[in-house]
Amino acid sequence: MLSPIGYDFAAGMHLFQWKELNLLLDVNSGAIHILDDTSRRFIEKLSDYAGDMDRTMEDMKTECSEDELRELVEELELAYQAGAVFTEADPLLADLSDLPIKAICLNVAHACNMKCRYCFASQGDFGMKSCLMSLEVGQRALDFLIEKSGRVKNLEVDFFGGEPLLNTDMLGELVKYGRQREEESGKQFNFTLTTNALLLDDAVIDFVIDNRISVILSLDGRPETNDRHRILNNGEGSYGLIVPNIKKMVEKNPVSYYIRGTFTRQNLDFSRDLQHIIDLGFDAVSLEPAVGPENEYSIRENDLPKVLKEYEQLTDVLCDYQRIGKDVHFFHFNLNLQKGPCLAKRHSGCGAGVEYLVITPNGDIYPCHQFVGEDEFLMGNIYDAQLDGEIQQRFVHNRLQDKEDCLRCWARYFCGGGCHANAYHSNGDMAKPAAISCVMHRKRIEGAIYLEMTKQSSIYNCLLKKQESYDSM
Repeated sequence: MLSPIGYDFAAGMHLFQWKELNLLLDVNSGAIHILDDTSRRFIEKLSDYAGDMDRTMEDMKTECSEDELRELVEELELAYQAGAVFTEADPLLADLSDLPIKAICLNVAHACNMKCRYCFASQGDFGMKSCLMSLEVGQRALDFLIEKSGRVKNLEVDFFGGEPLLNTDMLGELVKYGRQREEESGKQFNFTLTTNALLLDDAVIDFVIDNRISVILSLDGRPETNDRHRILNNGEGSYGLIVPNIKKMVEKNPVSYYIRGTFTRQNLDFSRDLQHIIDLGFDAVSLEPAVGPENEYSIRENDLPKVLKEYEQLTDVLCDYQRIGKDVHFFHFNLNLQKGPCLAKRHSGCGAGVEYLVITPNGDIYPCHQFVGEDEFLMGNIYDAQLDGEIQQRFVHNRLQDKEDCLRCWARYFCGGGCHANAYHSNGDMAKPAAISCVMHRKRIEGAIYLEMTKQSSIYNCLLKKQESYDSM
């Protein structure tokens, strides 16, 4: 008989209620179970009694019959045998230092044609001299990525800024060079353009489509939300200019796209912004919270009750669209719940400083775009093709297993220990996760699980009704 005495329930299982569903996540396997009320209370008692099955069964006799109890335990035993409950953690990764580089972010423009108030990049120049990347630096960056990518075939390159379309002519030549290098090296470049959409004219749109470039398009939501912070150099709002361009871009069916917005403590009703973006006709959306050092924009601890409630409302919005057959891809809910993140990501997060690097217009290398301009994170220059080993080791050894605060968190495998930059800028210590971001992320994971389970339940009920219809014929 199953006897999980000594099992670490807090680290290995997460039981929660979301509206009408009792949901159980087996953390190590990623298996998700929908429980009835009796099963939920059984798991709660089993956890309270540290896995003592006999004591739990005796206690539950006041709530259900022996037959019901026996059936419940048998189902639990079957789930255990299937590796879907009471599972143990995989061994943590010991060494990430030999991982090849597979992605770079090219800051092709340290300049911008907007003055977004919450911009972490100091309105585009990252606190440095305003400049554009030359074709020579861009070409060397692609060569550098090929040289450092080992056996990895599919390589990621993000054109970033500032506003990268201020350097459109260079981008055209650089993509042409990249396609040439693909044939010579056997590699495949997956290009992404992150833009504020002001310069998205017909020629740029055709360039994006013809070269199979993914796009991330900035829009915060409703006109009043967007124009509060995403302003032009003359102080006017940008909504009226960018929405027609974004619509035209998406209508051309790029290889992939996301509408990327930011919510701040000044628009904590951000589910309404999500709904507005969807109603504009977009079905791939990312709404990121403003985080980091406390300021007038970043989410604070006393904002969390409103934020968490709003994530519940946001989940309702996604459920409503799901019920009418509109599938919306909300970035933070795309957790691949059936398979979970790959093992490396489960244990190390985003790969910044190890698998992923950022290159500035003059060829300087940083671990990620949020560290650009900070001298202690300058890792080298592409013309040297050597990385500062000491800085790299800081990221190599900033894994899940190196973060005491994360090791028993039920959400640990969905973030790998969280954002290095957010932790550093919030706490001055990359190994100490930003607590506010952790609270929000856990809530998002619960929402994603609930949404997925309602989707599966809807599919199951639909199939069941079809089967009943066939049986009655």
